[in-house]
Amino acid sequence: MRGTGRGRLLVALALASGVLLAGTGADACETAAPGVLFEVCQGEGRAEVLLLPDAWPPDPPTGQELIVTGAYTGTDQRADGAPAPVGLMIVEGRVVGRTIARMDGVLLIEPSTGQPRLNRRGAVRLGGQRYDLGPLESRRAFLKAAAAAGISALQSHLLVIDGRVDTRPVTGAPEAVRRIFFVKGESFGIWQSADPLTLDAAARAIARDVAPDMALNLDMGSYDFCLHRAPAAPDLACGALSAGRRLDPRLSNLLRLAVKP
Repeated sequence: MRGTGRGRLLVALALASGVLLAGTGADACETAAPGVLFEVCQGEGRAEVLLLPDAWPPDPPTGQELIVTGAYTGTDQRADGAPAPVGLMIVEGRVVGRTIARMDGVLLIEPSTGQPRLNRRGAVRLGGQRYDLGPLESRRAFLKAAAAAGISALQSHLLVIDGRVDTRPVTGAPEAVRRIFFVKGESFGIWQSADPLTLDAAARAIARDVAPDMALNLDMGSYDFCLHRAPAAPDLACGALSAGRRLDPRLSNLLRLAVKP
């Protein structure tokens, strides 16, 4: 299962028969690290936010790709009755969720290139400007600029900022298998813990194993969707909610990472 195009793709799929690993390439921008499910060089892959149920099923894959749960889903509903993501959500310039949550991470995806960037909520870079999404006036200016630029964005917890762990131990914190989006130098990808961990332990584990520049927690737990797709091959489920043929109605959004053909 070697990826199409340049770049390295690692897909670890928990199957009844064991663990299946996809092959590797030799690009210097990529890291062969424990727990990495997918990694590709900037410019050789793209990221995309899929708003559900509108964007399902997605277009057929043109290269290797991994689709996983993205931002958290809340208890509220959108105007059309579909589940609402928690915090900021923009899909190709369409502002779906304009309420800024207290979480400090913002993932931006450029519309033309599909290149992702991780930002702190108080210093989001867009179009040569830097926006603090706390103050109302600055937030409104950002939303206007984001809509005009056609970007996609979602919000979650930043675990690593500028190479440093940005969490702390909390007594009694819940443990779960964690899935994390990361950016490291000229690559980006998805990492998943082998065992249930607290958020702080997961942040320290990915910092140790991958040493990312920035890392953002993704929704999982009971919202565990993970699907590996490739041209002319059956889809392979790597999450609890991706094993069936029907999309789970609880999901509000997915994050797709793909190797360019």
